[in-house]
Amino acid sequence: MREYLTEALVLDKYHSNENDLTVDFYTKELGRLKAKITSGQKITSKLSPHLEPLTFSLVRLVEKKGFVVADVLTENYLPHFRGYPTHFAKALKLLSALKELIYSEHADPKLWFWLKNSLKKREITFGQLLKILGYDPKLAQCHACRSKFIKHFFVKDQTFFCRQCGFKIPQNTLLLDL
Repeated sequence: MREYLTEALVLDKYHSNENDLTVDFYTKELGRLKAKITSGQKITSKLSPHLEPLTFSLVRLVEKKGFVVADVLTENYLPHFRGYPTHFAKALKLLSALKELIYSEHADPKLWFWLKNSLKKREITFGQLLKILGYDPKLAQCHACRSKFIKHFFVKDQTFFCRQCGFKIPQNTLLLDL
C-alpha cells in the first residue's frame, strides 16, 4: 500500500456503483489517473464537494488495487470561469480534450504548469496545448485538402483541418479551434 500527496486538476467525476464515485484527475507528480471515492455519492460525503470538474485540489491518494481518495482539500475552484459561459465552455472543452489526448500515469511538468497558469489567467490557447503535447500546428497540414492554413484540430482522429474542411465535420464532435 502506497500513499501519495499531490496537486490535481479534476477532469471529470462519474458514478461507479451505488454509492461510490470515480474521479478522473491530472496530477502534478503522477499524471492522469482515475481514483475511487468510497461512498462519494452519499449526501454526507465530505470529499465529493472538493472534487468538482475544473477544480484544483490537494489530494491524498492511497494505492491498493487502484487509487482511492483518502483526503482532499480544494486549492482553487476557479470562480472566474463560473460566471462567464463562453470561458466556462472553453475550459470544459479543454478538460474533454485532455481526457482524450493524455495517457494514464504519465506526468508532464510542462503541461502541468501550462494548465495551472492558463486556467488561472483564463487564457486557454489550444494551439499551445497541442504544441506541448507534440502536435505542433505550425508543422501540420489539412488532412483533407493538404492546405497549410490550419484552423481546427479533430481530437478523435488527432488530425488537423483548414477552415473550409473543418466546417464539414459534425458539430457534436470535439473540435479545437486554433
